[in-house]
Amino acid sequence: MPNLRVVHDNAADRGTLAASSTAGALAAANLRTQMKAQVWRATGTSATLTLTWALPEQIACVVLPFCNLTSTATMRVRGYTLAADVDPAFDTGVRPACPYSALDLFGWGTQPLGCNAFAFGGGTYAVAWFENAAVERLVIDIADPDNSTGYVEASRLVAGPYWSPQKNVDWSPKLTVEDSTTNTRNDAGDLITDRGTRYRTLAVSLSWLPPADRDQLMAILRGSGFAQPVFVSLFPESDDPMQEQLYQIWGKLSDLGALVHNYVANYTGTITIQEC
Repeated sequence: MPNLRVVHDNAADRGTLAASSTAGALAAANLRTQMKAQVWRATGTSATLTLTWALPEQIACVVLPFCNLTSTATMRVRGYTLAADVDPAFDTGVRPACPYSALDLFGWGTQPLGCNAFAFGGGTYAVAWFENAAVERLVIDIADPDNSTGYVEASRLVAGPYWSPQKNVDWSPKLTVEDSTTNTRNDAGDLITDRGTRYRTLAVSLSWLPPADRDQLMAILRGSGFAQPVFVSLFPESDDPMQEQLYQIWGKLSDLGALVHNYVANYTGTITIQEC
């Protein structure tokens, strides 16, 4: 299984973005905001997103965090060396976008599941990994014909290269579901709930970092800080799709930790992230 992967430079925010269809005011520009409720929505269950850049960008993955895609949805990514090229430099082919769908776990009544569930632990992550390539145009085809809502939507688009350490993270990574709900008891003895939002946090330790990985981890910590979102996947391309879904987070670092020089030519560090 591949090691931990971290995407800390989102090239999608620098490119020109277009969508094959848009439902009303739910435009493709919403894929660049930091608000989960601000989504891009297509008019049907299939759509194409196109990213173009003036200069080539290194791309090795595409992620749609917080989307309404079901477990049978597919995604195809094609990259073109030059924006005007007809033949792609790479083509992932049609592949499952998110084989595991978390939406079915929530009983939300008759309302269609989508952005209304994103703040409460709902939504899935659609991911495509591929060999790193320098491209000026990226075409992303999404299809989800079994989606009962009749449309596809997503709140964010991430595309870029990733860092993966030579040695994987330590055993015992900590995945936590955080709930901001508060319970108070009134004078009558009733337990009153003030419903809050729900999100995940992930904390991992890296005990074997050679100098090259030391430099890259420090660049991520210094460059991202607490403000810049990053995408972390602990089990990328896992044979267990549920495992991959659970342990991947688009969020912000919540603890920059410390870089420890414990042995000659070896360092240790941590990554702690909370979901956006």
